[in-house]
Amino acid sequence: MIYNLRDFVEVRAGHPFRGKIHEKQNGNSFVIQIRDIDEQHEVNWETLIPTDISGSKEPNWLQSGDILFTARGRHNVAAFIESTPVDVVAAQHIFILRIKSLEKILPEFLVWQINQKSAQNYFKINAEGSLQLSIRKSVLENLPIELPCIEKQRAIAGFYSKVKQEKRVLKALIKNREDQMQKIANNILS
Repeated sequence: MIYNLRDFVEVRAGHPFRGKIHEKQNGNSFVIQIRDIDEQHEVNWETLIPTDISGSKEPNWLQSGDILFTARGRHNVAAFIESTPVDVVAAQHIFILRIKSLEKILPEFLVWQINQKSAQNYFKINAEGSLQLSIRKSVLENLPIELPCIEKQRAIAGFYSKVKQEKRVLKALIKNREDQMQKIANNILS
């Protein structure tokens, strides 16, 4: 059966920074920006910048199980937050998706589905803007979602995790070969 994303998640906007996000070495938190989500659709925790989050209202800190969605740019992808090692918020161009009921849908499965070609085509068709493409909250909330049984979701999520792990290993092997070739070139050409 086909549902809409809003049937399963609450969608929130990222933290409303005014202007540029300023790096503060001794900041009280970190911020995830679009550039911190890598090609494997995972947060690169090493690239986060520290900053100060202040104000009268408590920030919407990211939690384990949250899903991030990059709403600006040509690549509108989802990333799963398994756990947060630090106090962290998402930047304003990232939507935060929180699952309403884990008995119905697994966040890892939902991330996989959002990153599939059918969802990506939906975002391309519904993106707005001429210079900088973006996805409105209502467009994201209306994303059509297929919902198989929880066992099938778990199997798909596990397979997706293995594929990402294999890609990381292959990327490391390629980098290793490139380093070896560079060392050979340095020995021969110097």
